[in-house]
Parts: sequence; structure tokens; C-alpha cells
Amino acid sequence: MLNIATPHRPRLSTVLWHISWPFFLFSLVLVALLTLSWSLLLPRYTRIDVGGQLRGAQEIAQYRQELTAQISGKEEERRQLVLAVHDPQYDQLKKLRRDRVQLDELKTNIIEHAKSVTGKDDTVVFSTFEYDPAAHTLTIHGDIRNVDTRSMTVLAEFSLALKDLPFVASATTPPFAREDDPKIGFHSPFAITLTLK
Repeated sequence: MLNIATPHRPRLSTVLWHISWPFFLFSLVLVALLTLSWSLLLPRYTRIDVGGQLRGAQEIAQYRQELTAQISGKEEERRQLVLAVHDPQYDQLKKLRRDRVQLDELKTNIIEHAKSVTGKDDTVVFSTFEYDPAAHTLTIHGDIRNVDTRSMTVLAEFSLALKDLPFVASATTPPFAREDDPKIGFHSPFAITLTLK
């Protein structure tokens, strides 16, 4: 009878020991190749032309953040320019505008006041109104006519009455002179500067 010996089975630890060295060498070579490709090959072949300059992945991310910040700043600046109603300076300008008396309103009040003082529409004739909102002054030029030789008296009444207007702080006194013109007759020209409240 033949005696056949059963083959000797190696232990698991022996098998693992024999395959560990090739696996270790393979892993070491793989890590070396990956490191080499990461440091030399990938930066060379993965750079992209962005904004006229070759940029890597990290540089692109940083460039994107910078662009996003710039775009946000420009959009805010555009919003301030286009939608000025949100700007605090716009509110200040509106307040300044409301505080200032408008030239049309001033002219209307002074013309109505002249009619009430003289009782006629054609006695006080205005030629120009010079309004300086920064200095709060209004200079009116004109002349008193159609009252014959009483033009200086009417001018005195008119200039004194201007000081009684509610929006007038003070008024200069014009020089009193009577001139004779062949077309309009006796008249008294004036230039009065009103300081507004």
C-alpha cells in the first residue's frame, strides 16, 4: 500500500510575509510616481490660460475669489449710481432741497407782494431775479413806473414792505433816484438784495 503524504499547507502568516515585500515595493514605487507626477507633470499639463496668464488649479480658485470680490464691489457701486435713492447722500440732498425756498415760489410771492403794496399790476416792473441758494440771497432788479413823479415814494414803500415778508431776514435799501424816459415817463430803477431766512 502506498503511503501518500498530504501536502504541507503553509500558515497564513507565512503567506502574508511572502507577499508583503512585493506589495510594499509596489506601493513605494506607486507613491513615488504619483508624487513625481503631482509635482512635475500635473502642474505642467493642467495649467489653463485665464485672463492672459497661465494658472494652476489653486491659482484659478484664488483668482475666482478675487474676481467675485471685484464684481461684488462693482455691482454695489453701480447700484449706488443707478439707484441713488438708497444712498444716504441722496437723502441729505433731498433734505437740503426741501429746506431751500424755490426761486419760482420767491418770484411769485414778491410779485404778489408788489401788487398788494401798489394796488396795480404795472407799477413795479421786474427785470431780473438773481438767486443764490448757497448764500441765501435774492437780488431783484427792476423799476417803478406809471406813477408819474411819485416813483421814489412808491419805491420807498415797496423796499420797506419787502422786509415784512415772512421769508425775508433783511433787505438792502436801494438808491432813490427818479429818471425821465421819453417812452415810459418818470421811473425809479432799483436793485435790492434780500437775505432769506
